[in-house]
Amino acid sequence: MEKVAYEDQDHQLVASNCSKSTSSGRARNEPVLESKDSKPVPPPDGGYGWVIVVASFLNQILSIGVPFSVGVYYVAFLEEFQGSKGLTAWIGSIHTGLLFGAGPLAGAVINRFSHRVAVMIGGLMGAVGFFLSAFSTSLYYLYASYGIVAGVGVSLVYVPSVVVIGEWFEHRRNFAFGLASSGVGLGNLIMTPVIQKTIDIFGWRGSLFITSGLFLQSCVFGALMKPLNGGKGAEKLQGKGLKETFHTDILHEWKFILLAINHILWNIGSLIYVVLIPDYAHMHTGTNMDTCAFLLSIFGVASFTGRILVAVITINKKISRFYLFLTATAVTGVAIALVPTTRDYIPLATFSAIYGLFFGIQIPLIAALATEMFGLERLPNVYGYFMFGDGVGALLGPPIAGWLFDLTQSFEAPFYCGGGVTIFAAIIILPISLSKLFQNRKTCIKSITKSASRVPLKTSESFV
Repeated sequence: MEKVAYEDQDHQLVASNCSKSTSSGRARNEPVLESKDSKPVPPPDGGYGWVIVVASFLNQILSIGVPFSVGVYYVAFLEEFQGSKGLTAWIGSIHTGLLFGAGPLAGAVINRFSHRVAVMIGGLMGAVGFFLSAFSTSLYYLYASYGIVAGVGVSLVYVPSVVVIGEWFEHRRNFAFGLASSGVGLGNLIMTPVIQKTIDIFGWRGSLFITSGLFLQSCVFGALMKPLNGGKGAEKLQGKGLKETFHTDILHEWKFILLAINHILWNIGSLIYVVLIPDYAHMHTGTNMDTCAFLLSIFGVASFTGRILVAVITINKKISRFYLFLTATAVTGVAIALVPTTRDYIPLATFSAIYGLFFGIQIPLIAALATEMFGLERLPNVYGYFMFGDGVGALLGPPIAGWLFDLTQSFEAPFYCGGGVTIFAAIIILPISLSKLFQNRKTCIKSITKSASRVPLKTSESFV
């Protein structure tokens, strides 16, 4: 009987130690926020945090809705400047590339100042960039105004609008990330037809004036993003070097490197779809540009749905956010690769819906996984570096697609290329999952060993 009791005690200690190991791992990643009297302040998980979610939601409508509507401006720029598809694609590519590529800069601005300051600087830059673009006389002018100035501006709005959620939420963090990021889906839904309609009525130059004024509103939403800890995090960085500001230590971690490569490959494929789908549909289905642009609206509706869906399903802690992200990446790749298999509008609309749904599932999981794997303190920088990887992919994807089209005079090669690299982006992060399984097993074995050494044995049962 005594032996049975000791065995039961062993099992309880093993379970307890495994649980403690897991919870302590989470604890190391949790925020250490400070109040005015320097005592730790936990995220409120509500209250003014919901104002932050609304402000983030509205800014994500603008900072992603406008760049991802570049397809309709792309057609207007082609007609105006009569450049090749490859050269014209560089406008949207530079813009979207810097939306993501300036992520490390945005993370550093957040660390040095605050989320609020970063957003307001970005809102001003973006508005100026779009305004100057209305006076463009060449593609090279647009590379600078629309591509560089507006591109950096939208990045400084988007990155802090996402990561600020992590500061205000802990237990409801995944839910809050999902709700706020649904603004991206809504932005894709409403901005594309709005911009297309303004182009139809006022021309593309008048449309850019309107876009400039609209984007300036991000400064208003940014003003609502007050720091939870009174800006003490930024004060701690005063006098410190670039290493602390940019958290360059993260660049040597292999899990981070694999995820960064994932972001590069995924965006090569994804941006090919966003840039080329209106032109592909217009050429092969015979429908007008308004109807073709609506494919991006379908993508937006599905993306919005995916973000709400992931906010709800990740409430269940048993669902693996990593495997959900991996699966969503692979499915978007399949959807991209299937585009050239049809020349009918209904199948294209179906692929847009599938692509949008799983794209929408992916986006909120990026910040959630970054917080879980690398900690809230490093979230602005980690997310910024991931955004840089997105930018590299966005910079390469559309020109590659344009050059492949110019070379083959067919859309098949660009879409097959985009789908293939996106699927490979899912495959390349599989070692992270295997490492996690191995680490869990190692932790439990270690706990068994420790618990066995702590359980006393009766003299009669001793091996001595």
